[in-house]
Amino acid sequence: MENAQLLELTLTAVSGPASGVVVALLCLGGFGYFLVKYLLPQQERQLDKILKDHGEDRKVFEKSIVQMSNRLDKIEDDVHAIRLKI
Repeated sequence: MENAQLLELTLTAVSGPASGVVVALLCLGGFGYFLVKYLLPQQERQLDKILKDHGEDRKVFEKSIVQMSNRLDKIEDDVHAIRLKI
């Protein structure tokens, strides 16, 4: 008899005057589950990929800065040598 009372109570809650609240809570719970289960992990993976790519780009940038600095030092030495000849 308790199962019948529980079913009647559930049907009353879903179809009664407060049914909008029950349906809204069910939708909110479903969206929260979807958000935590699928959307947030996907965003975290994308953010990790962006950070990894940024780290690799930073290493390449630092290497190119060192190379440019070395080339600039050579040019400055050449300019200095030319000035001494003039």
